[in-house]
Amino acid sequence: LPVFNWTALKPNQISGTVFSELDDERVLEDLDLERFEELFKTKAQGPALDLVCAKNKASQKAASKVTLLEANRAKNLAITLRKAGRGAEEICRAIHTFDLATLPVDFVECLMRFLPTEAEVKALRQYERERKPLEELADEDRFMLQFSKVERLPQRMAIMAFLGNFAENLQMLTPQLNAIIAASASVKSSQKLKHMLEIILALGNYMNSSKRGAVYGFKLQSLDLLLDTKSTDRKMTLLHFIALTVREKYPELATFWQELHFVEKAAAGVPRPHTPGSPSPGAVGPLTHPCVPAVSLENVLLDVKELGRGMELLRRECGLHENSVLRAFLAASEGKLERLQKDARTAEDAYNTVVRYFGESPKTTPPSVFFPVFVRFIRSYK
Repeated sequence: LPVFNWTALKPNQISGTVFSELDDERVLEDLDLERFEELFKTKAQGPALDLVCAKNKASQKAASKVTLLEANRAKNLAITLRKAGRGAEEICRAIHTFDLATLPVDFVECLMRFLPTEAEVKALRQYERERKPLEELADEDRFMLQFSKVERLPQRMAIMAFLGNFAENLQMLTPQLNAIIAASASVKSSQKLKHMLEIILALGNYMNSSKRGAVYGFKLQSLDLLLDTKSTDRKMTLLHFIALTVREKYPELATFWQELHFVEKAAAGVPRPHTPGSPSPGAVGPLTHPCVPAVSLENVLLDVKELGRGMELLRRECGLHENSVLRAFLAASEGKLERLQKDARTAEDAYNTVVRYFGESPKTTPPSVFFPVFVRFIRSYK
């Protein structure tokens, strides 16, 4: 038969989808496979394989095996293990030694979905105590039996996910923090922006003097209204008049935006690592927040704390036994995390300061709201 070039879902994408509820082997029994073979066979193809017979034999073989795992869980585990192409002993040995060369972090994250439950461990131990033949267990059950015997399994898996994702997480968080620090500092220190706001405040108070009286300041979101406020003949907006005033009276302000460094970066989204499927409590894998439309300082700070918890888990593991992989990682990475944590504190302080400086509250005005106001104002002005 020709190859059907579909795009397969990854094992960690199956759980909770319609595919976890399907039984393709049952459907095969209803199909006219001989006709299918005849219609789709390639020219060089030999006699048609009796797929129903092959499936039945496979089913009979599977039926002779004992399984203690829930059917869908066993099926998904089998898919995951097939993708790895490694035996239970090799996998468990790699987990014991934190060997990410043998087990890529993507596979570790998939496997974290199959950490044995208390009920599964109890059933497997009972099977062993009764001295029943292990060879009669299904492959997935035999794997789970060996998997469950790895010392401090949840902690080891969490540490492996942390090790495998640390560099990527660091690479994604650092520019977000730097953008917030630089943007906050430039907005707060810009004398030209301050003068622009002064012009807007003056014109706004003049327009409102007969009806509302003067005010001492305005919410930054008011900048969005400059294009909506039009002249009597509707041909000019308030922003157009401000630009004209700047050009005639304050030419030094004409390129005020050049003082506002990194504002666009602080307002722009940064792709975030995906979340592993159902990690165990305490697992520190890829960070927990998906791709967002703009930098969320709250989420970034949470992610930095998550990295700190992961490093602490790793230190505790080092205290329990000597491991060259963990020691080498600590030596190379502790300083990097400390710098990131310092940057996180700096970013939080800088942002809180600039938001309050413009009369807003850090609690109700996140960077995803604050910085885009200036981006829109600059674009409209240009």
